[in-house]
Amino acid sequence: MEEPADSARKAAEYRHDDGSAEIVFATDDGRVLTVREYPDEAAFEAATADAEYVGRHEGVSNLPGVEAFRDADES
Repeated sequence: MEEPADSARKAAEYRHDDGSAEIVFATDDGRVLTVREYPDEAAFEAATADAEYVGRHEGVSNLPGVEAFRDADES
């Protein structure tokens, strides 16, 4: 297991008590970009219930769908 000092390095993975997994995608100038996967919609709704919805992020909405990232062997 990595030391806590390495916690914000690319590909570091965390498991949360709500069953979600969070993976560090990138770090730049002290900022950390992560991707978080929830086990189901109910867990997502519970985790974001108090957050302010601010719309769609254009940089993310323009990315290809998950199909583009699947291995050819999986299809």
